[in-house]
Amino acid sequence: MPLLLSAARRLLLAAALLSPFALFAQTAYYFPDAASADLDPAVPTPEAFLGYPIGSHYTRHDRLLDYFRELARVSDRVSLQEIGRSYEERPLAAVVITAAGNHARLEDLRRAHAALADPAAPDADPARVPVVVGLYYSVHGNETSSGEAALLTAYYLAASRSAQTRRWLEEAIVLIDPAQNPDGRDRAANWHNAWKSNPPVADPLDKEHVEPFPMGRTNHYFTDLNRDWLAVTQRETRAKLAVFHQWRPNVQIDFHEMGSGSTYYFEPSPSSMHSPLLPQASYDFNVTLARYHAEGLDALGSLYYTRENFDNFSPVYGSTYPDFHGGVGVTVEQASSRGLVQDTASGPLEFRFTIRNQVATGLATVRGAVAEKAGLLALQQDFFRSAVEQGRRHRHAAYVFGDAHDPGLTRRLLDLLLQHRIRVHALPAPLEIDGQRFEPGSAYVVPSAQPQFRLVHAIFEETPEVRGSVYGSTSYAIAHAYGLQVARSRRALATGEAIAALPPAAGGVSGGHAGYAYAIDWRDVEAPRVLAALLAQDVRVRAAFEPFTARTTGGETAFGRGTLVVPVAGQPLDPEALQAAVDAAAREAGVVAHALSTGQSAAGIDLGSDSVKPLRTPRIALVMGQGVNATEIGSTWFALSERLRWPATRLDPAQLARVPLGAYTSIVLAGGQYGDWSEATVQALKRWIEAGGSLVTFGTASRWAIEQGLAGARGEEAADAGDATGDDARRDFAERRDALAEQRSTGNLLSADADITHPLAFGVPRRAIFVNKETDVTLPPVADAFSNVVRIDDAPLVNGYLPEALRRAAAGSTWAQVARVGAGNVVLFADDPAHRKYWLGTERLLVNGLFLADHLAPASRR
Repeated sequence: MPLLLSAARRLLLAAALLSPFALFAQTAYYFPDAASADLDPAVPTPEAFLGYPIGSHYTRHDRLLDYFRELARVSDRVSLQEIGRSYEERPLAAVVITAAGNHARLEDLRRAHAALADPAAPDADPARVPVVVGLYYSVHGNETSSGEAALLTAYYLAASRSAQTRRWLEEAIVLIDPAQNPDGRDRAANWHNAWKSNPPVADPLDKEHVEPFPMGRTNHYFTDLNRDWLAVTQRETRAKLAVFHQWRPNVQIDFHEMGSGSTYYFEPSPSSMHSPLLPQASYDFNVTLARYHAEGLDALGSLYYTRENFDNFSPVYGSTYPDFHGGVGVTVEQASSRGLVQDTASGPLEFRFTIRNQVATGLATVRGAVAEKAGLLALQQDFFRSAVEQGRRHRHAAYVFGDAHDPGLTRRLLDLLLQHRIRVHALPAPLEIDGQRFEPGSAYVVPSAQPQFRLVHAIFEETPEVRGSVYGSTSYAIAHAYGLQVARSRRALATGEAIAALPPAAGGVSGGHAGYAYAIDWRDVEAPRVLAALLAQDVRVRAAFEPFTARTTGGETAFGRGTLVVPVAGQPLDPEALQAAVDAAAREAGVVAHALSTGQSAAGIDLGSDSVKPLRTPRIALVMGQGVNATEIGSTWFALSERLRWPATRLDPAQLARVPLGAYTSIVLAGGQYGDWSEATVQALKRWIEAGGSLVTFGTASRWAIEQGLAGARGEEAADAGDATGDDARRDFAERRDALAEQRSTGNLLSADADITHPLAFGVPRRAIFVNKETDVTLPPVADAFSNVVRIDDAPLVNGYLPEALRRAAAGSTWAQVARVGAGNVVLFADDPAHRKYWLGTERLLVNGLFLADHLAPASRR
């Protein structure tokens, strides 16, 4: 296979760039069935507007939106709304394309469509209710064909004057998200543009095709936005979710790319990867829609396949979240050129070819949705009606959540439920279920019998049984990951008023000026924000390592381990300025700071006890670069930057051997591949730890740290997980892919026990917690039995799919520990404690590991 294009192909590409007939050729290539007379010349093609043929250059996000704005200006079929901003301040947009007459009454049509989610509404009249088609592009920024396809698809819908297109737009609302992940898209586009050559280089090893860390897949904080639809941790997700719930598309296509050696994939997915929560009719419609996708690609002679992989199991994806709202969600995957052209076993794969397939699929989707309009409207209406009945029959009639000691976390879950349009009510009276007590004002009730029951189940219940491995995470129980107090009731519960909007957070100083100190309970998940704000102003803060009860203006108040104590004496601020600083920090975080007039407690330790320890200001470095798991380190970066507003230095791995590590109190090393790190780097880390530094590691980084001797003495070694392929000496080759897939961990929830008296677990409300298991890493216990902080249960609840060998290895193993090394320590987690930015129950341990680092492994036992 030649590594460069043939001379003939190079001439053809040059002609496409230079010929005056380039625009005509481009239109004919992407729309082979469109007559030139049917395309309105008043609507500029993307090539005419941008100045280059689509497929010859990667379009930056700003130019992409410029073109959509131009369409909105020249066409009465197109409107564009800016719905938010990415973390790098790129606009997020929602584009609506429909007939001009529909635009004139768009809000009336939206309301008529929204009634499909009302179980009490009469049957929908297809003559009055539009079918809504969602075309969602570039959720993974370096899957770049879809963004270019968005330009061409929108052009065709705006410019085509054919009878078929006019009918489409009269019957349908086409909702386009041109770039769900603009930051990642520009990262990839800039790389490919910077390294393109003339003629293009097809060698897969060329720099154009090989992006460096962190690549363009993820957003600014390295979040995989395609797995954020349920957790809604990112501002990009929050913005598009609001638009989704305005329209609730009947069909939603999520455009992706896969390896260059593949062809094209569209659903249906394998039946083994379907959720038992959803009606079979939802999946049957994938088969119906697939006929239109096949016809579109057949017309081009493009190769494709279905039913072999990718799942419809969890509502975390852009192609499955619609399934949980009565729509037909579809993942489509195009083999990626990752550049202008790349050699593959099937021949050169051109960027423009990948774009053409995506355009064909998008237009086929609109055609299919209009043709199947009546069935799609009925499917969605029946979906929400059956959801209410399914919830009414469910073994749990209601869920109650909330913790008076953790209003911040309670508020976060309430906010998440409201974003998903889940019906939530105030708890009207005290309630006790299974030994858990809930109080009015700090707890809420979620009834099962409601249109959003299936999403309620996804958040509050364990994942339905999984019989084999699926493509992505098999556990997504948000309430478990949050670690908030939740109870399930078999009977319907009395409910107070429905919560229409998130109430304002109550925070600030309670009790006026403190005569002695201010106390902030560490059990509130937002308390670390207060600590970070005060340390940034050089306020001296202590932490209580034992519980106490203090007299406050509200009466005797119990405070848990980790409670922040801010003495009035010995501060760089005078009492007035200190009170203002504490009040401002607490208000911003939505946390109550109690003013105390005395250091003598009503119970427990006094505030002058040796168990109330001074906290140093942490100086944190995050290792980011080639070999590091970007998604994992991105979760820590996000926790510090967005949740705590705390600066952290980002160090490249190559810097570690030569920078003065003594400038940092903690260094975080996420999972990754570190086998090629030099001995000089290992020794530099070892010297730094022994001198008092704290190394925090996750997953494979923890395994590496142990192997390198960085993590001190070990106790009894963990049991071997055994042969990952099973005990059989001989297996049929046809079983190989499925068998190997079932041996991997794809995201699971395991029950565990946390020592909440250890500083690493301060603020965790109960010993029984849930941890995420994403890797096969298990931690041999450290010799100090007091420092094995989190241990997976001997017979753990496993929520999701976990192979038997990995299940045996994980059972009874240590998940989080602290190893004392010299004057420093190593904090090891078997998996990312801030997994995908929503595992708040164990993210607390990460925060403790960084802000209480010098108190985690005392030199001597008391």
